[in-house]
Amino acid sequence: MEAAYTVFLSIHSWLRWVVLILAVLTLARSARGVSSRSLYTDADRKAGLFFMISCDVQLLVGLVLYFVLSPVYGLAAFQTPGINAMKNADIRYFAVEHIAIMIVALALVHIGYSKAKKASSDLVKHKSSLIFFGIALVLMLSRIPFSTRPLFRF
Repeated sequence: MEAAYTVFLSIHSWLRWVVLILAVLTLARSARGVSSRSLYTDADRKAGLFFMISCDVQLLVGLVLYFVLSPVYGLAAFQTPGINAMKNADIRYFAVEHIAIMIVALALVHIGYSKAKKASSDLVKHKSSLIFFGIALVLMLSRIPFSTRPLFRF
Protein backbone atom coordinates (compact mmCIF):
# COMPACT_ATOMS: atom_id res chain seq x y z
CA MET A 1 0.00 0.00 0.00
CA GLU A 2 2.89 2.35 0.77
CA ALA A 3 4.38 1.75 -2.69
CA ALA A 4 1.06 2.57 -4.34
CA TYR A 5 0.82 5.72 -2.24
CA THR A 6 4.28 6.82 -3.38
CA VAL A 7 3.47 6.12 -7.04
CA PHE A 8 0.16 7.99 -6.92
CA LEU A 9 1.72 10.89 -5.02
CA SER A 10 4.44 11.16 -7.69
CA ILE A 11 1.86 11.08 -10.47
CA HIS A 12 -0.18 13.73 -8.66
CA SER A 13 2.92 15.86 -8.20
CA TRP A 14 4.05 15.65 -11.83
CA LEU A 15 0.55 16.07 -13.22
CA ARG A 16 0.26 19.45 -11.51
CA TRP A 17 2.88 20.75 -13.94
CA VAL A 18 0.84 19.49 -16.89
CA VAL A 19 -2.26 21.22 -15.47
CA LEU A 20 -0.38 24.48 -14.86
CA ILE A 21 1.27 24.51 -18.29
CA LEU A 22 -2.05 23.83 -20.03
CA ALA A 23 -3.72 26.52 -17.90
CA VAL A 24 -1.14 29.12 -18.90
CA LEU A 25 -1.31 28.15 -22.58
CA THR A 26 -5.11 28.24 -22.57
CA LEU A 27 -5.18 31.59 -20.77
CA ALA A 28 -2.64 33.02 -23.21
CA ARG A 29 -4.82 31.92 -26.14
CA SER A 30 -7.89 33.44 -24.48
CA ALA A 31 -6.12 36.73 -23.67
CA ARG A 32 -4.87 36.96 -27.25
CA GLY A 33 -8.38 36.25 -28.51
CA VAL A 34 -9.91 38.98 -26.33
CA SER A 35 -7.26 41.58 -27.12
CA SER A 36 -7.22 40.96 -30.86
CA ARG A 37 -10.91 40.05 -31.12
CA SER A 38 -9.90 37.00 -33.14
CA LEU A 39 -11.98 33.99 -34.02
CA TYR A 40 -12.47 31.26 -31.44
CA THR A 41 -10.81 28.43 -33.32
CA ASP A 42 -10.85 24.69 -32.90
CA ALA A 43 -7.35 25.03 -31.40
CA ASP A 44 -8.78 27.36 -28.72
CA ARG A 45 -11.54 24.85 -27.95
CA LYS A 46 -9.06 21.97 -27.78
CA ALA A 47 -6.73 23.93 -25.48
CA GLY A 48 -9.63 24.39 -23.05
CA LEU A 49 -10.65 20.76 -23.45
CA PHE A 50 -7.14 19.43 -22.73
CA PHE A 51 -6.87 21.74 -19.73
CA MET A 52 -10.20 20.47 -18.42
CA ILE A 53 -9.27 16.81 -19.02
CA SER A 54 -5.92 17.24 -17.25
CA CYS A 55 -7.76 18.76 -14.28
CA ASP A 56 -10.20 15.83 -14.25
CA VAL A 57 -7.38 13.27 -14.28
CA GLN A 58 -5.59 15.20 -11.54
CA LEU A 59 -8.77 15.13 -9.44
CA LEU A 60 -9.16 11.37 -9.93
CA VAL A 61 -5.58 10.71 -8.82
CA GLY A 62 -6.10 13.06 -5.88
CA LEU A 63 -9.31 11.30 -4.87
CA VAL A 64 -7.53 7.93 -4.86
CA LEU A 65 -4.92 9.47 -2.58
CA TYR A 66 -7.59 11.07 -0.39
CA PHE A 67 -9.99 8.16 0.01
CA VAL A 68 -7.81 5.07 -0.45
CA LEU A 69 -4.06 5.48 -0.09
CA SER A 70 -3.16 8.33 2.23
CA PRO A 71 -2.03 7.07 5.64
CA VAL A 72 -2.39 10.46 7.39
CA TYR A 73 -3.91 13.11 5.15
CA GLY A 74 -7.30 13.12 3.49
CA LEU A 75 -10.05 10.91 4.80
CA ALA A 76 -7.58 9.03 7.03
CA ALA A 77 -7.11 12.21 9.06
CA PHE A 78 -10.71 11.99 10.26
CA GLN A 79 -10.63 8.24 10.89
CA THR A 80 -7.40 7.94 12.86
CA PRO A 81 -7.97 8.02 16.62
CA GLY A 82 -6.02 10.72 18.39
CA ILE A 83 -5.61 12.92 15.32
CA ASN A 84 -7.65 16.09 15.44
CA ALA A 85 -7.40 17.14 11.80
CA MET A 86 -8.85 20.60 12.28
CA LYS A 87 -6.36 21.56 15.01
CA ASN A 88 -3.29 20.55 13.02
CA ALA A 89 -2.61 23.08 10.23
CA ASP A 90 -0.65 20.66 8.03
CA ILE A 91 -3.26 17.92 8.21
CA ARG A 92 -6.15 20.39 7.85
CA TYR A 93 -4.50 21.83 4.74
CA PHE A 94 -4.53 18.50 2.87
CA ALA A 95 -7.61 16.97 4.48
CA VAL A 96 -9.89 20.00 3.95
CA GLU A 97 -8.46 23.14 2.33
CA HIS A 98 -6.52 21.63 -0.57
CA ILE A 99 -9.27 19.32 -1.79
CA ALA A 100 -12.12 21.82 -1.26
CA ILE A 101 -10.47 24.65 -3.18
CA MET A 102 -9.30 22.32 -5.96
CA ILE A 103 -12.84 21.01 -6.43
CA VAL A 104 -14.14 24.59 -6.66
CA ALA A 105 -11.39 25.37 -9.21
CA LEU A 106 -12.32 22.28 -11.23
CA ALA A 107 -15.98 23.33 -11.21
CA LEU A 108 -14.94 26.74 -12.56
CA VAL A 109 -12.94 25.07 -15.34
CA HIS A 110 -15.99 23.04 -16.34
CA ILE A 111 -18.27 26.07 -16.18
CA GLY A 112 -15.83 28.13 -18.24
CA TYR A 113 -15.47 25.42 -20.87
CA SER A 114 -19.24 24.98 -21.08
CA LYS A 115 -19.91 28.74 -21.32
CA ALA A 116 -17.28 29.11 -24.03
CA LYS A 117 -18.75 26.19 -25.94
CA LYS A 118 -22.29 27.59 -25.79
CA ALA A 119 -21.52 31.29 -26.35
CA SER A 120 -22.74 32.82 -29.58
CA SER A 121 -19.84 35.17 -30.30
CA ASP A 122 -16.12 34.51 -30.49
CA LEU A 123 -15.36 37.38 -28.13
CA VAL A 124 -17.69 35.99 -25.45
CA LYS A 125 -16.09 32.55 -25.87
CA HIS A 126 -12.63 34.00 -25.29
CA LYS A 127 -13.84 36.13 -22.35
CA SER A 128 -15.59 33.19 -20.69
CA SER A 129 -12.44 31.10 -20.98
CA LEU A 130 -10.26 33.91 -19.73
CA ILE A 131 -12.42 34.72 -16.70
CA PHE A 132 -13.32 31.23 -15.50
CA PHE A 133 -9.99 29.58 -16.28
CA GLY A 134 -8.16 32.56 -14.79
CA ILE A 135 -10.04 32.40 -11.51
CA ALA A 136 -9.56 28.62 -11.43
CA LEU A 137 -5.82 29.02 -11.93
CA VAL A 138 -5.55 31.57 -9.13
CA LEU A 139 -7.42 29.20 -6.80
CA MET A 140 -5.20 26.28 -7.83
CA LEU A 141 -2.04 28.29 -7.27
CA SER A 142 -3.28 29.30 -3.84
CA ARG A 143 -3.53 25.65 -2.75
CA ILE A 144 -0.56 23.96 -4.44
CA PRO A 145 2.00 23.21 -1.73
CA PHE A 146 5.04 24.68 -3.50
CA SER A 147 6.97 25.54 -0.35
CA THR A 148 6.25 22.50 1.81
CA ARG A 149 6.58 19.74 -0.78
CA PRO A 150 9.22 18.88 -3.40
CA LEU A 151 8.68 20.59 -6.75
CA PHE A 152 9.58 17.36 -8.57
CA ARG A 153 9.19 13.86 -7.13
CA PHE A 154 11.29 10.98 -8.39
